Amino acid sequence: MSGDWTIGQTSGHRHKSPRHIIEVFGQNVIMSFWKKDNLADQTPTDDQLQSRKTLWWCNIHHIVNDGYIASLSLLLPFIAADLGLSYAESGLLKTVCQGAISAAQLPAGFLAERAGEVLLLGAGTTVFGLGYAGLMAAITYPLVLLAVLVAGIGGGVYHPVGTGLVADVFPAERSGRAIGTLNFFGDVGKVAFPALTGLLIGYVGWRGSCGLLGGLGAGVGLFYLLAFRGQIRAHRQRRSEPREEVKEVPVKGRSVAARLRNWGVAHPGQFGLYAVIGSLDTAIRSGVMAFLGFLLVREGIGEELIGWCVSLTFLGGAMGKLLCGMPMRRLGAVRLILLTEGLMIAGCWALPELAASWWLVVFLPLFGFVLNGTSSVLYIGLVPTFAQQRRSRGYALYYTLNFIAGATAPFLFGMASDTFGLNAAYYLAGALMLVGLPAALFLREL
Repeated sequence: MSGDWTIGQTSGHRHKSPRHIIEVFGQNVIMSFWKKDNLADQTPTDDQLQSRKTLWWCNIHHIVNDGYIASLSLLLPFIAADLGLSYAESGLLKTVCQGAISAAQLPAGFLAERAGEVLLLGAGTTVFGLGYAGLMAAITYPLVLLAVLVAGIGGGVYHPVGTGLVADVFPAERSGRAIGTLNFFGDVGKVAFPALTGLLIGYVGWRGSCGLLGGLGAGVGLFYLLAFRGQIRAHRQRRSEPREEVKEVPVKGRSVAARLRNWGVAHPGQFGLYAVIGSLDTAIRSGVMAFLGFLLVREGIGEELIGWCVSLTFLGGAMGKLLCGMPMRRLGAVRLILLTEGLMIAGCWALPELAASWWLVVFLPLFGFVLNGTSSVLYIGLVPTFAQQRRSRGYALYYTLNFIAGATAPFLFGMASDTFGLNAAYYLAGALMLVGLPAALFLREL
């Protein structure tokens, strides 16, 4: 009997194992976002069940991966206080982590085609968890840099592989909604992990919180590999069997468009516009969140409340990702991008002035809503720009560009903060998006 399992294999048994019950519960949670599909199809096929199972597991990986990235921003002021770091040195920690994620994404997209997406996804989350847990023992700045580097290498796997896996198992007309659901659960991790981190810091310190949450993520990755060992073996068998290879004819030419088509980009011009807007959006979000903890500490907010303030921001972000993509057909990508990014610019410039006010409790969720909401619009609009056969490569390229921008921003914003003060990071963020926002006017529907 295979080490993997499906709902169809176990639903006829009188005794249901705990993992079967957990899997069914998780799929029911996911399918609450898909009520129309449930009404239209009361008896799902095996392929539909497998698609839902894949989406459920990818959601869990997304919770862990995005949770770690969000928690690192919260940890920065505590690491800086412990090791005596400047804003630039603190920002460099985020830059190294994001840079490692960026560097790992392209190899991950290629390796997924050979080693299998399931194996790579589980291994990536495991390494990310181990690297995060390694912060517990990092007693010097170089060791902290090494730990976030290892964590970033593992974190570079999820986004191209997980998103490509979900896009592959759902038909084109349902892939947009599936990816929207996937993005929402990423923000669940961004809400839950900072709150847990802030709570744990009060009891076991920032090092203890890294050890506990890192061990949790590594356990998720290992359990996933164990649960899907049947699929991993099946992939190895398919790779070892002799088969007639279908040779792909590369697109000839040295132009940027021809090279992008070889990367799975079917519409290079539109992809380029989405990449520019997405990179700016990611850079600003990364820089703003990297120094939010410092801003809250400066205003005298206690460490036990900082985690909840960050979680409030990400909670608004989760709602933004869930809701901003819904009016896509009615309003279109251009209007939604101009609206959300315009409000985000205003929020960046207002945040330093409101940080010491009680209005912050109301402001942070609204700011998070517009800070993260654009990403769902971009992800949904991006789907038609890829060739279906090479979506993993296309997503790897897009996410790499985004993460390079996100990796650069914390260090640059940190240098600006060391020179001109902490508020400069937020004024710079708004100005950057104001300069790049006109690119959205050239987007068109595909």
